[in-house]
Amino acid sequence: MNGFFIDKLVMHQDHSDAIPVVGKTLCIEHDLQTGEFIHQSPKSLTVEGSYSTKLQIRSNGTRVSVSGNPSRYNRLDNLFGLSNIDSCVNVYNQILAEYGLPPFTKNKIEFSQQGDKSKRLYNGAVITAIDLTKNHYVGKGNELLFLRGVSSQSVGRGKSGFLYPDGNTASWGYSSYRPYIIYNKAADLRLRSSKILKNALPEDIEYFNQLINFCESNGVVREEYKFKRQYLQKHDLRYYGLFKENDFIKHLGELDRIIERCKISGEQSMTIADKLLQNEIVKSRQAANATQSYAMLWMQGVDIKSQLKRSQYYEHKSRLKAVGIDINVPFDVTRMSPMRIKQTEIEISQLVPPNWYRHAQNHTLRIA
Repeated sequence: MNGFFIDKLVMHQDHSDAIPVVGKTLCIEHDLQTGEFIHQSPKSLTVEGSYSTKLQIRSNGTRVSVSGNPSRYNRLDNLFGLSNIDSCVNVYNQILAEYGLPPFTKNKIEFSQQGDKSKRLYNGAVITAIDLTKNHYVGKGNELLFLRGVSSQSVGRGKSGFLYPDGNTASWGYSSYRPYIIYNKAADLRLRSSKILKNALPEDIEYFNQLINFCESNGVVREEYKFKRQYLQKHDLRYYGLFKENDFIKHLGELDRIIERCKISGEQSMTIADKLLQNEIVKSRQAANATQSYAMLWMQGVDIKSQLKRSQYYEHKSRLKAVGIDINVPFDVTRMSPMRIKQTEIEISQLVPPNWYRHAQNHTLRIA
């Protein structure tokens, strides 16, 4: 899947036959007037693995649900995780078997005839949330500089970047159906180390510290896409077995698009107008100068949107975004201009696991 792997997976499956009820507590609803049973709803049961890993499972007698991070379960880390859904489902199915629950299965489409119309039926597991993530390295000490730069760009349909106060995370559209995040992986590992290494063996502590040093020495940043139920439903990515992992590829690539916008000339002397002409974004010097003037006003803190008609604003915005300037985001002098990614020689590449890395082994998973 082009270097991506799965970081979170939430899914459920309905069954026509009665199955065991599993949960932490159970709420049963009856009609007080007739005494008729209406509904039963168990609260999710937390299944704990080693290294402070957890999954949530529940069954109400007809529907089985599991939520968690299959790439992380029973592992010290998931710097590199499971790259296909089948492997993740295998993790979940091993746990379901421990509780006497049926496994998640792939969908096979069936049709039910209703008068003149036929209705499509699904008989397998349904995915309601999935996170896909990928590691990159930008060079030792460049993580914060890189995150400041990319956070100055918007992604998708006008999702403005937000840089967290500590500078270690940039996010876009967190309340949307497909949030996007990039963060400093070494900082993330350090933040969670005390919890993960609680009661850990000396060799595990040594390995985890080695992993942090590896991330720091390479300047590892991780990009992550969070696909929520509404997005999966809209793009036919819900029904397990009826799509392939590569079907997600066209919904990824935000970082590539940001970097492509930033791959412009690093010549300090070249003006914005020059870049617009050189990249053939405009055809005349007059148009280039007009767009450059609005970029200068933006850098002075002027609200450009209030200065222009809607059509004019989006025309200049489109031109400037093509050369790495996003006037949709308020200018912030503390953030590195995206044009300077090349000038500071920050190179980004996909991270390759070291030969000592502990990869996920499905057959060794167990219930703690």
